[in-house]
Amino acid sequence: MALASAALNALFSYKPFFKLAAGKARGMIVERGEKIGYPWEPELARLRENDWESELLAVRDVNLEYPEYYLKPFHAYDNGNLSWDAALEVDLAAKSVHANVFDPEATSLDPDGDVKLRDSYHQKMLPMLRVSPGDVLDVGCATGLSTFGLHKVFPQAQVVGVDMSPYFVSVANYKLREASKASLPLQFVHSAGEFTGLPDKSFDLVSICLVCHELPRNATKQVVEEANRVLRIGGALSIMEMNPYSASLQRMVNNIFAFTAFKATEPYFDDYRTFKIEEAIQDCGFSFPAQVESSPNHRTMVAHKV
Repeated sequence: MALASAALNALFSYKPFFKLAAGKARGMIVERGEKIGYPWEPELARLRENDWESELLAVRDVNLEYPEYYLKPFHAYDNGNLSWDAALEVDLAAKSVHANVFDPEATSLDPDGDVKLRDSYHQKMLPMLRVSPGDVLDVGCATGLSTFGLHKVFPQAQVVGVDMSPYFVSVANYKLREASKASLPLQFVHSAGEFTGLPDKSFDLVSICLVCHELPRNATKQVVEEANRVLRIGGALSIMEMNPYSASLQRMVNNIFAFTAFKATEPYFDDYRTFKIEEAIQDCGFSFPAQVESSPNHRTMVAHKV
């Protein structure tokens, strides 16, 4: 298995192969999205009518330095998340990718799979929390799918979403304006999860939803350390992620063709699945995380700052 993984990594370092595999993977995601009732092009055409460059100027922190890992191609985009294509398509992609999340054999596709996965995360998280959060931080918020979900669960809390892509933050702000004419206690900030720039001990809950598998392990450690810094004593760190121990993910990893397609959009997954994240969380000043299954492929982990 180690030899096969090394061979795959060597293949993906060859740019023409990466582009071929990524293009095929993206095509499958688009096709599935349309199959479950989310036509790609009409929605993109609607979004492209907005003045996005003005949105970008309003949110971008020009002093933010992007780490090397963030500048590499992933998610089938040459520029990763630093592009309008990635930002405008991410919600559609989430609906497509998670259409079979509760049926890994893909015998049926559920258009609401992404919503159900996020709802399951919150349902599993709540009984494990030992704090009633008034201030919530959503790390790697993308265009706000996870942030809006946290607001629904904690409607009285102030929720802040941070993301390293100013393109994603621009779309999140656009969605916030579309969501309600009333002022919602939500804020989106262009910032790195590793170094948010937010004040010490200013949050009761830090949520990291479907982010860690997109990071090399050193970046994950830094994000967890930053979560510890911004949390108040007794505050909670909650993570929802793919479960590398699940039977269905193990089968995928052992299937060279399926794993090749997956790595075309998730090049850091190998690092994530071999990383003992539970131990890293504890090493960063948290209790050892409690964890439960959120879906056949996902787990929710909650740890508290000690």
